[in-house]
Amino acid sequence: MSNPAALNIIIVSADGGVGRTLRMALRGVNVRNITLATTPQQMLDAFSTSDPHAVAVYVEGPENDAGLELIRFLRRSPQSPNTRIPIVAVSPRREMPTINAVINAGGHEYVLFPASGDTLLKKIMAAWQTTRPFIEQPDYVGPCRRRREDKTYSGPERRADRKAKTASAAE
Repeated sequence: MSNPAALNIIIVSADGGVGRTLRMALRGVNVRNITLATTPQQMLDAFSTSDPHAVAVYVEGPENDAGLELIRFLRRSPQSPNTRIPIVAVSPRREMPTINAVINAGGHEYVLFPASGDTLLKKIMAAWQTTRPFIEQPDYVGPCRRRREDKTYSGPERRADRKAKTASAAE
């Protein structure tokens, strides 16, 4: 889908001001179908009234965070309306513990807040159009965490092959 106006997005943030800021940014790039939710119940209600393409979740930090709990709920709970929905985490934190917590919870993309509408839309589209396989294991549910250009992974020797190619190119 290349038409932002046709996207249905749910924005979840306990802070209503953050949610409205994200909605305003997305409306600036022509996304029109946006539902704001400040509680998990409002998010579930939004799933029942619309068919969302993605969820944007505001995450404060790596520990005891309602946003991370919501991502885990969407990925792992039997009550989740869609365990495979693309999830974009929006956070003011750029530290690796927060980013890793989002990745390990099952988020597709990570955006620093405040973000422009264009940046947010690009991340939503990347999450929605991802071709990464979806992993369902006891300790992790979400998109494959590996991002690689070389889709022909052939086992442990892959890095050795890459080093050999780099060395021969340098000669």
